[in-house]
Formats: sequence, C-alpha cells, structure tokens
Amino acid sequence: MPGLQLEGVANAVLAPLALRVRAGEAVAILGPSGAGKSTLLKIIAGLLPHRGRVVLGGQDLTGTPPHRRGIGYMSQDLHLFPHLTVAQNLHLPLLFHRGTRTARTARVAETLRLCSIAHRADRRPASLSGGERQRAALARALVARPRLLLLDEPFANLDHATRATLWREVDSLRRDLGMTALIVTHDPAEAAALADRSVRIAGGILTERTDTTCSPLMTTPCFAC
Repeated sequence: MPGLQLEGVANAVLAPLALRVRAGEAVAILGPSGAGKSTLLKIIAGLLPHRGRVVLGGQDLTGTPPHRRGIGYMSQDLHLFPHLTVAQNLHLPLLFHRGTRTARTARVAETLRLCSIAHRADRRPASLSGGERQRAALARALVARPRLLLLDEPFANLDHATRATLWREVDSLRRDLGMTALIVTHDPAEAAALADRSVRIAGGILTERTDTTCSPLMTTPCFAC
C-alpha cells in the first residue's frame, strides 16, 4: 500500500507543514478545536484549495478530483444519504470504478460483513442506532478499498463503551487490510487505540508528539496532549 507525503501544505488556516506517513501506518492528529485538523483532512481529500503538494504513493494529487484520489473519507457528520438504504449508500462510491453490477454488489456485501453491519443492509440511516450509523459510514469509506483512509473524529458522539468496541474493531480491520490512515481526534485514548503514532496541530502549526504516556484505557483527559 502507498504512503502519504505532505510538502509545504498550507492555506489561510494552516502554516506550511510537512508530514510523512509510511505505507500501512496510522497517524493520529491531535489538537484543540479550530486548530486546523479537519481542514488538513479536507485538503488531502481534495475538498479545499491549498498551496504545496499532497503526494500519495508517489503520485502528486494536485488537480486530481476527490473521486479519483483513491481516498476514503469519513467525516464526523457521517453524511449518509437519508433516502438510501445502507447498501445503497455503499454502492455510490463504486459507481466511479470499473466492474459489473454483480461485482459491486459482492463488494458491498463483503464490506458490510467486515464492518458488522450486514444485518442492517436494507435499513435507512434514520432507523439505525448511533453505533450502527458509524459502522455504515465506515463501510462506505472502505468499500472502494482506498489507498488512504481519513477519519475525522469518527466516534466523538458515542458513549465510551461503544467507542471502545469500535476502536478495537477498526484497528483490527485497518491492519488486516494493510491500510494507511490519518485519524483526527480530540481524545488521546482514541489516538492510542487507533494509531501507531501521533502528531499535534495548534494554531495551524504541526508538530510531532514525543509523549507516549497515553493509554487506550484512560477515561480522563491527558493534558500533555
């Protein structure tokens, strides 16, 4: 799987920054609200203009539209289409890929199973629990087997027990797929559970974190983060 390299990436929110993420590595991006965490993910996904270069697997993505970047993006708001079933939501990203309808249907079924949401394939988002909606949105981000997975505070609105369960499942799934990932979070415990290492954004400036004291079992904030 390809790695990610950011070279002098900047806009009105972010100071020029550089970051390298190895192929198959998961990096958590920590920082306070308004620091530029979500902005950075949207730049990588091709949703915001910027200066500098975003390079994925040796390919400069400048000028490449979002649906051609090979990136799976799960936002905090999930953005599941309410008038479509879970399965229909997953079919949408596959419309930009070659293959027969039979092959797309098989991929959707496989991904729903991997994300433990196959039993809700024919349900609409409004009828799902919070955890089920998170699973459906994650499945949609993964269904096209992207080169890079971007998770923007994916489990912020869930209770702790549900979040901890999903942390374990997502970490296992990402490693099984060998997927490169960037994960935005306010929660150092989530960062420790999901990522191989962490970086921090504050005031639009990116720095590497050297603190490694955070534990996935923490229930109170780590103020070093």
